[in-house]
Amino acid sequence: MKLIYERTPSIERAMLVDGERLLEVEERFVDQLSVGTIVEAAIERIHPSLGAAFLTDGETTYFLPISETLRALASYPEVPAIGQAAVVGEKRLVQLTKEGINGKHHKVTENIRFGGRYLVYFPFGRRQLFSRKLDLVTQDRLSKALDLTEEEGVLFRTEAGQVAPEALQEELNRLRHRSIVVIEQRFGQDELLCEQFVRRHAVESVLLNDKEGQSRLERLDVPVKRHIGKGRMPEAKHLDGAIEKLESRAVWLDGGAFVLIEQVETMTVIDVNSGKNVAVKDKGRAADTINEAALYSIMEQLRLRNIGGMIVIDFLRGSKEGQTRLLKKMKELGARDPRRVEVYGFTRMGLFELSRERTGRSIQDRMFHAGKPSKLAIFSQFERSLLDLNDQYEAVVLSLPKKWHDASWHEFDIEVHLVEGEPEFLFYGTSEECQNFLSRR
Repeated sequence: MKLIYERTPSIERAMLVDGERLLEVEERFVDQLSVGTIVEAAIERIHPSLGAAFLTDGETTYFLPISETLRALASYPEVPAIGQAAVVGEKRLVQLTKEGINGKHHKVTENIRFGGRYLVYFPFGRRQLFSRKLDLVTQDRLSKALDLTEEEGVLFRTEAGQVAPEALQEELNRLRHRSIVVIEQRFGQDELLCEQFVRRHAVESVLLNDKEGQSRLERLDVPVKRHIGKGRMPEAKHLDGAIEKLESRAVWLDGGAFVLIEQVETMTVIDVNSGKNVAVKDKGRAADTINEAALYSIMEQLRLRNIGGMIVIDFLRGSKEGQTRLLKKMKELGARDPRRVEVYGFTRMGLFELSRERTGRSIQDRMFHAGKPSKLAIFSQFERSLLDLNDQYEAVVLSLPKKWHDASWHEFDIEVHLVEGEPEFLFYGTSEECQNFLSRR
């Protein structure tokens, strides 16, 4: 598998491919709240019955369980009362561990972490942890390899057992430095998207356009090639069409059949339709064939769109033998999914039920807001276009809502002029031509 990582001034985008086939895609703002984001927030209220505190940074509310407070870390294995660990009005530096979805608050911890190739470093972790794959003799050796303060903690990854103590100490020093910078800034990400993908998947090589991403991945011993030159990477541009299709409700199959994917707040409902498929000689056999093709497409789309939670599929009415094959194949495909999939089978009404582990927001949630393209969708389209326009035009005029004017537009080689209005490209040309265009408005 190959990872293609594209970064613009505001957005990072990671695309996992197998040959020409897109397997997974994720896109986010560089400063977006997501798992791993470190923020400073004040304790707004304490909830003794939940054993938790609620924090706010003025815009977002966070949920901090008692077990994730610094006071609990210091008194481990004893757990104090939440009133002893938190005081209303205090500011705390916390890290997101789970994104809030459908009105739920983001879950956070004070046990901040920074990941490396061999270690996970906890500035306030206070103890040493080990990968389950490390034997007791190796754990004992590693426990003496690093010079940690009383407050610090580390988790030794499996790879730590294969390297010299000097390499571990070098990585520890590097993670310490990164933690100091983020803690001083009171905001940051523990990992880039490209690092997260490399850790989650068996990535064989990476193509990217970002110098920082290159240096971080080289420390993880991943073959990296960086795109040098103006414009976008052709490999990334080639995937735009496949990614745009993920915004459509309909997924077409060979022969004219199609699948409809409807995401609502509580679940995802999928409907398999025969469409233009006119094979009527043996309707049961035709339905079984369409259902099997739809099954592979559905499992692929769930991963591509990052759909999780409860899922109900309305397959075509096929034979009993066909239903048995569907159940067996669904379990096989579910076992290959990087996320945990629970397969329940057919109900008495003939609907197929399954659930998929929810991790973050889906493509639909990220790219649409109140039925319109989200800020992320607009910025993603505009910034990719600006990269391509760099070697064709000197300047461009963009129309954007006033609240979006504070982005890093000045970081492009092309000169960007902004006017207030609905998002669209208004004019390309030389700097003088753009100034004349603005003067005529």
